[in-house]
Amino acid sequence: MHGSLAPGRTRLNAVIGGFILFVYAGFAWKKIRDAHFAHHDAPGTPADPDFYADDPENFWPWFGTFFSRYFGWRSVAFVSTVVTFYLVILDASVTNVVLFYGLPSLLSSLQLFYFGTYRPHRHEESGTFADAHNTRSSEFGYVASLFSCFHFGYHHEHHLAPWTPWWALPHTRQS
Repeated sequence: MHGSLAPGRTRLNAVIGGFILFVYAGFAWKKIRDAHFAHHDAPGTPADPDFYADDPENFWPWFGTFFSRYFGWRSVAFVSTVVTFYLVILDASVTNVVLFYGLPSLLSSLQLFYFGTYRPHRHEESGTFADAHNTRSSEFGYVASLFSCFHFGYHHEHHLAPWTPWWALPHTRQS
């Protein structure tokens, strides 16, 4: 999104990012990229497409809104095609499709939402945010942060320096 995969190579970043998003769930690069930049323009506010202003402390309604905002007809068509391919062409069992495609996809969306949106941007009664980015970082160690969601726990650092690659975010806190 921010050009950190191949610095200075905008088109290559877009091609790789677009491929990854499409393979994941049939997502459109431009739609996701535009929403991500809108998120950076107004994080944790009603203008943020990732934010749930109606109840910014409640996980499930926020997740439902987040999921439905990004998972549209194109994703439904893509996932349906993949499932049909597995079941009809590859003759995979329904159990295997659920266990090795459906469940990991749902769990990864929950993981991305929890560690990349809800946890860093949720509003809490007891606290305020450090600045206008309306985000906080987790205090996980390096390994836990990596496994939680590729260092999405360093969310405030990401908002301060969005061009920093995900793998380098822990070092931005240390410097």
